[in-house]
Amino acid sequence: MYENFFNDFIVNFYEKIEDEFEILMKKEKTKKLSVGNLEIDVIDYLDDSKTPVIETIKDGETGIEIFLKNKEQIPSPYSVEEIYHPFSLAVLVDKLIKKSKYVDILENFYVQSEELAKDFLKKQQLDSIDIVAEGFEIFAISKATGTYKIAEGVVTEILLINDRVFVNIKNEDNEVITAHVVECNAADLAMLLNNLLNKQ
Repeated sequence: MYENFFNDFIVNFYEKIEDEFEILMKKEKTKKLSVGNLEIDVIDYLDDSKTPVIETIKDGETGIEIFLKNKEQIPSPYSVEEIYHPFSLAVLVDKLIKKSKYVDILENFYVQSEELAKDFLKKQQLDSIDIVAEGFEIFAISKATGTYKIAEGVVTEILLINDRVFVNIKNEDNEVITAHVVECNAADLAMLLNNLLNKQ
């Protein structure tokens, strides 16, 4: 029932974004797009960059590679799924293709995902569900405590608080961080909810 929604999102967002980059490169007859002038900021958690702005997009051996401005060390390439908050990616592509398309797709995904998770919990008359045994991993950046905190680990629980859906994520140091679904990486969230909802 839910599988098509989540699978369609992965195809219509991540795969189509890769296609957009490839189309732009073919038009410009290049293997690299320079996009630093657009100043699209991301939260960089791999390189710990002080200037996490998307600088170049390359057609690499394994597909599209995204590089950040990083003056202090050799930058690592990211795949489209590895850009932490996909709104950065959506805004970048929309600017390049001069359309409001991918931000709309992403906003709809988060709204629908929260509604599906909310309905799932309400139908079972639950305010929370323990899913630590499922072993789903997710990346998020939470502002639940007032400051941004990175959460990367196993989802222990899905919660319904004031009609909004949150997840508890246990980091490697066993700290549990609560994040709203919109704060979660979209690819991770799609996989989590696809598996959870389709088991019911």
